[in-house]
Amino acid sequence: MSRQMRFFAATVLLALTAGAAATQNVMAQEALVPAGLNVFFSPAGQPFRAKGSEAYPKATWFAQADGDKDGKISHDEFLVDSMAFFIMLDQNKDNVVNSPENTRYETQIAPEITRVDPRIRQPKVFARAPDPTVDIENNPAQNRYVKSVQGASQYSLIDEPQPIRAADSNLDFKVSDVEWVAASEQRFGILDANADGGIALEELTKTPAQAAAEAPKNDKPKKKRMFGG
Repeated sequence: MSRQMRFFAATVLLALTAGAAATQNVMAQEALVPAGLNVFFSPAGQPFRAKGSEAYPKATWFAQADGDKDGKISHDEFLVDSMAFFIMLDQNKDNVVNSPENTRYETQIAPEITRVDPRIRQPKVFARAPDPTVDIENNPAQNRYVKSVQGASQYSLIDEPQPIRAADSNLDFKVSDVEWVAASEQRFGILDANADGGIALEELTKTPAQAAAEAPKNDKPKKKRMFGG
């Protein structure tokens, strides 16, 4: 057995232990009414939801993945957390997330990915200087360059609208455990921006949903239209 395969086997064994906790977490999250902008999807696509009055749940995922509680998610911890979610998704335990299991993910576990929250948008890009007399926030039709953020990308650190399908490297509409590990490796590389082998909470950017939730509200009073007598 190669070193890579031994590592993979060890990762799966650790993930099996963590899988029970991941399953309990997902079941609890399913029972929680979706909380609008206060939703976070882990790099593996696992949803974490919190009530609107609570802190953004990115830290909840971080605490779950940081197994030794040293303030950083190591490469191994990242893979264990990702594999734990894969094992939870793989209901028939054939080491593949197939189409029915993916449908269950989209409809029951993470229904947010099938809809777009109009409050979450990419930064505005103009082909020409905007008209300063037009209130674009209240007249979105005036700016045809505003784009919606799609699917899980609304709540994620990585721009992947559908994390399960994103791991399907051979495009056969199912994701094997080997494909899943490869995708997890790529995701870790993206988030470990300084390549020091660990991900600290403060290194993580805000998701589009978090940015939208924390954006200052436009509280300017609307001008009343006066009619002469």
